[in-house]
This record gives sequence, C-alpha cells and structure tokens, in this order.
Amino acid sequence: MRFVDDQQSFLRYCQVERRLSPHTKRSYEQTLDQYAVYCQSTHQDPYDVQSARRYLYALYEADTATTTVAQKVSCLKQFGKFVARETGGEPLFHGLTSPKRRKTLPTFAVPSEVEQLLKAAEGQDDPFLRARDVAIVEMLYGTGMRVAELCGMDVSSYDAGLAFVHVVGKGKKERYIPIGQFAITALDRYVDMRQTCATTQETALFLSQKGNRVTTDQIRYVMKRLRKLGGLHKPLTPHSLRHSFATDLLERGADLRAVQELLGHESLSTTGRYTHVSTERLRAVYQATHPRK
Repeated sequence: MRFVDDQQSFLRYCQVERRLSPHTKRSYEQTLDQYAVYCQSTHQDPYDVQSARRYLYALYEADTATTTVAQKVSCLKQFGKFVARETGGEPLFHGLTSPKRRKTLPTFAVPSEVEQLLKAAEGQDDPFLRARDVAIVEMLYGTGMRVAELCGMDVSSYDAGLAFVHVVGKGKKERYIPIGQFAITALDRYVDMRQTCATTQETALFLSQKGNRVTTDQIRYVMKRLRKLGGLHKPLTPHSLRHSFATDLLERGADLRAVQELLGHESLSTTGRYTHVSTERLRAVYQATHPRK
C-alpha cells in the first residue's frame, strides 16, 4: 500500500508542481504500475535499487526498445528523488543508468510529400473533414508546434489580425508563433466550417466530428488516414511535420536560436540535431546529382 500511496503522490506532484504533459504523466503511471506488478509477482521490495535493476534486466531480456527502457529509467529515478524529498532520505534509484541510445535522424516530410498530404485532405468528401484536416496539416507544418499544443488551442488562440497563434507547451510554457498565408487561409476556411459542429460552450479550436476537442490520438489517426489516401509509404506522423518545419527553415538559412524559440526547445542542442538532418539531405542530393560523386 505504501508504494501505491507514494505513486499517487508522485503523479499529483508531476501534474501540479512540475506541470508535465498528460502524455508524460500517463507514461510515468504505466511504468510505475508495471514495476509494482513485477515486484509483487517476484516478491521483491519496490524500494530496493536491486529490484529496479532486475526489472530493467527483464525488459532487456524481452527485447524492449532502448528508448523505452531509457524512459523507464528516467521515471524510476524521478520517482526515487520525489520519495527522498518527502522522507528526507537518499534518492532511491540514483545508481540506475540509462542504456546508450542509438542516434537516429528524425523522420521528416519533404515539401512534395506535404503537398500529397494536403491533396489527400482536399480530396475528402466531407466538407468539415476537408477544411479541418487541411488546417491541421498547414498548422503542424507551418508552425512546427507539437501535436499536444495543437490539440490544446482554443478559438481565442488564433489572432488573424496579427497572424500569430498562442500555444501552451511543455511545463505550461506559453509562446506565440507567427503563421504564414497558407495556414491563415486554411484556418479561416476551417473556422467558418467549425460552426457546423461546435456547441456554444466548446472553446477548442480543432474539433472532432462530434464537436469535442480533438485528442492527440485522433490527430495521429488523421495523419495515418491522409498518408493512406495520398499513397505515402513513409511513416509520417504529426511530429514528422514538426521535424520538417525545423529542417526546412534551417536549410533556407534561418538562425538556429530563432528556430529554437519557434519550437519551444529549452536546450539549443535539441534544436541542433536538425542541422544533421540538413547535412544528410545535402549529402543525398550530392550523391544523386554530382557527376564525380
């Protein structure tokens, strides 16, 4: 029972004090639930670092992805720090180490693939879906915002006069992002169409067909459906359009710190990985076209 109580207190702390996103909170909850079940089934003390090491070893034995194991290590260490803060003791899982992550380049869409997504959205029979899905793609690609930020936008978040949108990012940090004419045109058309589904009480900008605020899973499904309609085989996601936004800006000479601000990254090094994407794209162009490659 003590572990369950500590877990609930930790999750409240993550939500109220640290202001973590619902997605991160849900991930932490799943990890701690799985760890508790493991310790209970193997009769181990969940507060013992050796139990945590055995749990992680079991994940390795099950061929769990390295990134997933790293996320679980991070969760356990954060939980351990929280319990130590509450009890005045030493952090429980300080000795845990994360597996080395294999550096991979993010998946992105080239402009022609974005056009295919937009064409697929425009080809839908339902006028509401047509307007909404075009606006979704234009916003994700035209602003680089996170999918959770898109879902969290209200009608009041869009300022057509100033051509800016207001978003609330990780840690409840707010920022304003400029939008271009393509996104403005798509948004204006969608806002007019939105009235056909919205209730007077609903403040969300992007709605489902039932008139409720869209969820991140629904946006991911929209992307999956548009990929299929557009004949795209690349595993493009909403986050891929965020990568595309950053990559295209940097390739056209945008300042790295300006892109950092637009993306809402805390660390410049996080934004810097997009320079590697640009380098790889340049290398591909060189290999494909230069006569003495």
